Amino acid sequence: MNIPASVADLQEKGQIKLLVHPKNLGPSAARNTGIRAGTGKWILLLDDDIRPEKDLLFQYAGAIQKNETALGFVGLTVFPKPFNAVTKAMETGGWISHFTGAEKNLLLRWAPTSNILLNRVKMDSELFDETLTKSGEDIDFLVRGSLNRNEQYIALPEAVVRHPWWNNGAIQTKRLLRYGAGASEIARKPPIRDFTFRDFTNTSETLLLFILLIPFALIWNFTHLLLIIFCSVVLAEFLTCWLRAILIGKTFSPWVAFHILWAKNAYETGYLIRSLQTGFLNGFALRTDMGFHKAHPGSFRTNRWKIIKLILITVMFLVAVIAF
Repeated sequence: MNIPASVADLQEKGQIKLLVHPKNLGPSAARNTGIRAGTGKWILLLDDDIRPEKDLLFQYAGAIQKNETALGFVGLTVFPKPFNAVTKAMETGGWISHFTGAEKNLLLRWAPTSNILLNRVKMDSELFDETLTKSGEDIDFLVRGSLNRNEQYIALPEAVVRHPWWNNGAIQTKRLLRYGAGASEIARKPPIRDFTFRDFTNTSETLLLFILLIPFALIWNFTHLLLIIFCSVVLAEFLTCWLRAILIGKTFSPWVAFHILWAKNAYETGYLIRSLQTGFLNGFALRTDMGFHKAHPGSFRTNRWKIIKLILITVMFLVAVIAF
């Protein structure tokens, strides 16, 4: 591993304590090593690719002086303005919304560990779960700490770091597959499993059901009906994503709609594959309320996008049946 000269110099002067794992053990192990090595009351977690504003520590210090017993403080992670269809889709689809949660909420159950300050004496003693290898270890750890203490992290939007677009704005298929896999891993863990609910199947799950139905469709000769339903689902989802691009992203670009669709399905496919790989069959059509507002939320929850998609599926299915 190449250690920057400026960091090595600080270590030689005794101004920092540098710990390097002999091999990559993952983010959970890295954070746990750092937390255990330290003795300070407050622990600041930052991503390795962010650039903090010069007053970041002063903002956190001021917040501590006002509330020394806080569970922790969530800073603001700012991304650059979108500059292509991929980054516009990431913003419009809500994939960076948790990074900016401190702008919209006074209190939060969790936030990405790109910029968060934790009170050592109040955080969960089990620290980050090192068995969570895909993603979601930050959600698991922070939600545990919040629920166990019956407190939430305080938003501090004045504490700002700047985060670049991943891979210079390239498509993020692997990242979103990993996010989905991580969501599957934490959905079965307490206390997060208390915030899961059964929902309508998404496109990936619907496709799996269709594949399982193919032998029966061939035997009883309803493959055309199966194909009509599947095409209606896919087209309805694209049109819903396009409407989302228009109303939220303020763009008519079909490429932005395509990338919203791609990102959403990459995440959902990652969730489905990980659930099947690990035998978590109960994960099928299981969702987690990532706001963690209320335990045991009701099933088949709707929002305007689900309603629009359902209407489009129904209309297109009926039109196709009548036409053919």
